[in-house]
Amino acid sequence: MYINQPFQTTLVDTVQLEDIALHSGRFVHASICPAEAGTGIKFRRMDVEESLQTVSAHADYAEQARLCTRIANADGIGLETIEHFMAAFAGIGLDNAIVEVDAGEAPILDGSSQPIIDAIRRVGLKTLNARRKYIVITQPIEVQLDNGAWARIEPADQLEIDVEIDFEDKAIGKQSLHYIHCDGSFEAELSTARTFCQLSDVDLMQNAGLALGGSLNNAVVVDNGTVINEGGLRMEREFVRHKALDCLGDLYLLGLQIRGKLTASRPGHALSMMLIKAIWQNKQAFQIVSDGAVTSQSEAYVMPELAAAAAV
Repeated sequence: MYINQPFQTTLVDTVQLEDIALHSGRFVHASICPAEAGTGIKFRRMDVEESLQTVSAHADYAEQARLCTRIANADGIGLETIEHFMAAFAGIGLDNAIVEVDAGEAPILDGSSQPIIDAIRRVGLKTLNARRKYIVITQPIEVQLDNGAWARIEPADQLEIDVEIDFEDKAIGKQSLHYIHCDGSFEAELSTARTFCQLSDVDLMQNAGLALGGSLNNAVVVDNGTVINEGGLRMEREFVRHKALDCLGDLYLLGLQIRGKLTASRPGHALSMMLIKAIWQNKQAFQIVSDGAVTSQSEAYVMPELAAAAAV
């Protein structure tokens, strides 16, 4: 209902979520609050000084991080593991919200976006008196990591995501998925897919200070061809579906819903960050469109704080 309609949206009321953080292991509380048209998605670190709290979920503030999506403002205040929140917002068609978090990492919940969707559904979304803008890809862009993983985005009439993964563990193996982003598709195909790992990697991650809050309650764990979670998988090809979910959330760091086709082989957050920065820095590769009309590049979507800085 809210993916293809022409007006911006926000929440009807604030929703509360709390759970452990995947990497730090801290217990975290998050509030998703309504916001005015043109706000976009912003996070606020409620555990730091008020003047430093706000971090915009946008490509200009995206940073490389291990095994998660990280954003940080000009003062160095950062927030990690926001990808499932961003995927939920993109998937449900939420344009404007302020997410208040009392730690440096968002709560992991059950490892998917579904608890976030459920919380938003309880209060609902409302349309605002402002037209929605879209990023429309006009030229192909391709990026590649040293390990051979690559991603390409090219023009398309709607957002499509083609992903393939290939893991040694036979419980995962080689999987592929073609996803078309439209009303209802996220909840039908991606939202309940959980993050995952191989049991052999758990000690390595925890020795590096990662996945300290990880458990079978918030991740699918495989070991030598077996899914060790009680009840197994939630759906067919849950692993590649979660990779598509992550891709959707990371693409939403462009600040707007996107029209283009993403094709990715062995995707991960490092690859996604490279791609969204390549798109955002190449102004010839996209146009900003509002209700079918192309907005000139001089009027293209700019985060409010960037515009203010440019005026100084």
